[in-house]
Amino acid sequence: MQMPWLRTQLVEWLRRLSSREWQERNWLPTARAGVGFDDALDFFDDTGVLDEPSGRIGFILLNDREAVALEELNRVLDDAASGKGMSDEEIIHSAGWVDVVAAAQRALVALGEDP
Repeated sequence: MQMPWLRTQLVEWLRRLSSREWQERNWLPTARAGVGFDDALDFFDDTGVLDEPSGRIGFILLNDREAVALEELNRVLDDAASGKGMSDEEIIHSAGWVDVVAAAQRALVALGEDP
C-alpha cells in the first residue's frame, strides 16, 4: 500500500461517520469541536476514496471488497446530504443519515476494523 497514513485517516473518518454520539458531540452547533462535517467531506473529496474507490486500491484500499463498501457509503452519503440548504444538524438528524452510519460501520468491517 502506497499511502498507509491516508488509510489511517480514512479509518478515523469512518469511525466518526459510524458514531451518532460522536457526531452529536462534535458536529452540531452547540459543540466546540475543531473538526466539522465539512472536514469529513473535504477528506473524502481530496482523496477520491468515495468518488473513485476502485482507483484507490493499492494506494489507500487493499481490495475490491473495501472499494465496494466505500461505493455504498458514497451512495448513501450523497442521498443524505443532497438537500439544498440543509444544515449539518438537519443532515445528521435526517432519515437517510441512519443509512450513512450503517454504511460507515460496514465499511469499517470491510477494512478489517471494529465498528
